[in-house]
Amino acid sequence: MKPNQKKHLAVFLASVLAAGTILPNAAIVHAGGDTLPPRQGEQGYKGENQPVYHGYRKQNILDWTPETDEYYEFMRAEVPLQKRNEPFKPTQANPKLEQEVKSLMLTGDYGNEFFNPTNYNDQFAQYLFNFWQYVDYTASWHGVVTNPTPDSLFDPEADWWQREYEFGVLNIPNPAYTNAAHKNGVQSLGCIFFPRSEHTDDYIYKDENGRFPMADKLVEIAKYYGFDGYFVNAEEELPADFMPVYEEFIRAMTSQGLYVQVYASNLYGQDNQSKWGEIDYYNKNAKEFSNWIKKPTDQTIAGNSLYINPDPSKSQADGSVATMNSLGLDPRNTVFNTLEAGQTGFSGIRGSLFNTYDENLVPRTGIASLGSSMVFEALDEQLFGHSGPNKYTENRRGNPEYYKYVAARERAWWSGTADSPTYNEGKGTLNSAGLTHDQLLEAVLNANPDPVITANDPNRGEANEGQKYKTWPGMAAYISERSVIDGSNFHTNFNTGHGMQYFVDGKVSNDHEWANINNQDILPTWQWRIDTEGTRLNVDYDYGKKYSAGSNYTQVGGYNGGSSLAFFGDLDAANFVQLYKTKLDIKNTSMLSITYNKPSATDASSVKAGLIFEDDPSKVEYIEIPSGANKTTKGWERKNLDLSKYAGRTLAAFGLSFTPGQGTIKDYQFNVGEIKITDNKVAKPAAPTGLKIDKSFDSSEMYISWDLADYSKVQQYNVYAEYENGKEVFLGGTYDDKFYIKSLYDPTGTVKIKVTAVGADGSESKAAVVPKDFSNTVKNIKTTENVASIDVAWDTPAVNYAKVKVDVALNYSSHKDKYSTTFAKGTNKATIEVPYTDGRAYTVRISLLDAKGSVISYADHTGVLKDNHADVYEGIATMKGSKVKLSGPTSNDWWHLYAWQDGKRITFKDGRTYATRGVDDLTSLAVQGNSGVIEVVLEDFNGNMSEPVKVPFGTTNTSVEK
Repeated sequence: MKPNQKKHLAVFLASVLAAGTILPNAAIVHAGGDTLPPRQGEQGYKGENQPVYHGYRKQNILDWTPETDEYYEFMRAEVPLQKRNEPFKPTQANPKLEQEVKSLMLTGDYGNEFFNPTNYNDQFAQYLFNFWQYVDYTASWHGVVTNPTPDSLFDPEADWWQREYEFGVLNIPNPAYTNAAHKNGVQSLGCIFFPRSEHTDDYIYKDENGRFPMADKLVEIAKYYGFDGYFVNAEEELPADFMPVYEEFIRAMTSQGLYVQVYASNLYGQDNQSKWGEIDYYNKNAKEFSNWIKKPTDQTIAGNSLYINPDPSKSQADGSVATMNSLGLDPRNTVFNTLEAGQTGFSGIRGSLFNTYDENLVPRTGIASLGSSMVFEALDEQLFGHSGPNKYTENRRGNPEYYKYVAARERAWWSGTADSPTYNEGKGTLNSAGLTHDQLLEAVLNANPDPVITANDPNRGEANEGQKYKTWPGMAAYISERSVIDGSNFHTNFNTGHGMQYFVDGKVSNDHEWANINNQDILPTWQWRIDTEGTRLNVDYDYGKKYSAGSNYTQVGGYNGGSSLAFFGDLDAANFVQLYKTKLDIKNTSMLSITYNKPSATDASSVKAGLIFEDDPSKVEYIEIPSGANKTTKGWERKNLDLSKYAGRTLAAFGLSFTPGQGTIKDYQFNVGEIKITDNKVAKPAAPTGLKIDKSFDSSEMYISWDLADYSKVQQYNVYAEYENGKEVFLGGTYDDKFYIKSLYDPTGTVKIKVTAVGADGSESKAAVVPKDFSNTVKNIKTTENVASIDVAWDTPAVNYAKVKVDVALNYSSHKDKYSTTFAKGTNKATIEVPYTDGRAYTVRISLLDAKGSVISYADHTGVLKDNHADVYEGIATMKGSKVKLSGPTSNDWWHLYAWQDGKRITFKDGRTYATRGVDDLTSLAVQGNSGVIEVVLEDFNGNMSEPVKVPFGTTNTSVEK
């Protein structure tokens, strides 16, 4: 998340990321690029009615109800938080690492989108996170503009200080990312960012009942949208006496079940009361901030944990540990020492964790990483040398051709690679400065990720020679791998959540790009853990022939989803690839099913499933895949392995073993499209009920819904379209009761919308079906907005009908009235009176009716009402020393604020005669005298000017006068 203005030291952490500020203890900074939205005609360009989410300002939060929050029905994360297994150390990459050492990831999601972030889209080159096993909490870290900020204000190539629009103080997490996090046992947090143009004291206050209205609303929002709490980016200097109130505010959220992590920048400790509220970025001892969590006399916590600035000294780390221990708290889950990946990338600067280690090189505190999505966002800067503002000509991260570098960089960041180059300002390396750029790119792709080597490197606690920091070794060096795989059923298609195509049963169902992390499977725990005395096989996600792979192998694509798992290379010795950490109960009905594709030549190899059980974890039990795993296949084949002889045992981990048989097999390849371990007792889900089309737009978009079954029975819904020629196209998947279809690809005739339910073992139900006949719906709907009316025109199909009905409904409005008129047959234009002229969004539905008034067909179209009105200013003026603070307008309907005192204009930033929403601070207006009246006028985004309002200041009367 980036601030929209450079303002005091209080936006230090964020402005460093945005501007590339070089810190006293940092030699280089890698600031990643923001998302460059696809332009019209480009892959992934926003659909006309595509649901997006937005940022929230104070009044949005206070007034919040789901029904009036735009696209609310698509923004709920429905996957329940899955419980993680208790640690089983014998199967860990390093058994000494502790699962109690918690990990927080403060980062973007699909990218760093300020405008129009989506749940899912038809664009492959977005960031799909693949390493949930090393994370306990993920917090949203990219600013999102408030409604109704027009897209026209966004210049993606402008520099950061030219962002003249309002970021919300509140940024909810992407609901699709929350679903993926929950599936993997990770809690998902929204972000509260202080200060923006609104300030801490605008939010933190009590009402007449002694409650915190904002805290209650923040809790309500989190619980409704299905996320778990907040990261509070507290970076505004405050008076000392305000800090206990702030603490109460935090407790008001945690006492209602939310998780809250606070950025430790405002001093608030046991022994520094004279400095409470001061900003201190250089003190990394939790003792100085511990009251944020708990005072010695408290019976309950306020916040759950502290985010501490990076690079603590040994004495500071010792102080943090001692302080939390004295409070009866575990420092491993209450103090998060940090590394700033977004700033310094793989260099390791501003990310040294040595002083947190115990004698076994295990951290004594938690770990937080800021900006680890730089493996995607900073691709152009770190690997290709781009600097300066974002440029579409320097947007490799948005090009599928370059995603292979993102994938390699991500594995290096999380699994660690002993032979990976490290990046120094984009070109060359710290350890291999002689590399050419081409050699560097090749080295990135050819590095061997190995979490076992990373986790057990005896030098992982030492700085680079002659330095105070260590080149980043990989998160696996500090955090033990976690797993949610339990019970007696598990399945995976190795689907990462995006693809150049979508495959169903090994065949292309949808030939378009897509990205939807709702669809992501639980991915391998270790990427890649390979036991061999010979040459390591290569492992990669195979996205098919349309993808530019980082290695030379035969690309076959996915089995179900966008990708399969490819094992390839020269096979000269047994390779046991451990894939998943589990806690699976094996029963006398259990079996392992593997679906594979072997494009390489028939050879003498064998493939075995390798099973590791809790009762004898040092032994691997092998079961060979029978009859043909060494032969070239003609597509995908499935084999079932009987596990009944292991009944009563608990499977702690499993993988696949590849053996050459004799000699070396050159150019070996074996793809796995699906693995299931099932007890064969899971009931196949019933077909979904309640399927209906909620809106069918003339743009080929559609909103559909159905009844949501419990997650214990259904873990995903798949959406398909079946056309009159019999072709079935996969459109997307989610665990939700709503879905947005971006395109039906110019449908003609009757299209069947089909939804299936997927069970815990991957079995798919029969489809619920709802047809839509596009041959008998109106087309080419055109609207013209007038004052208090809308002109509507359309083309009518050649079908038999009696009347036509036109309905207009206001979208996400507290006004539920529908404006309807029925017309005679043959009518193809109409004027509908709507008594509002304030620019709100509407949907017009044109329905053809039969003689009984029943609907034959309909089509929907959206627009925006004529706007000739600006709301007046509502707020108060308060003296602050010799200046006046104007409270932010309660209305959303404003862009500029003009102010006068005694007929003389009050000026703002750079001498401008108006304040710009989200840019200018309203806390220090220069006025004459200690009391008086300010006249305020608001201008909205359409240039409408409000009536003037007189606002008194410096008197006991603070009411607004018109």
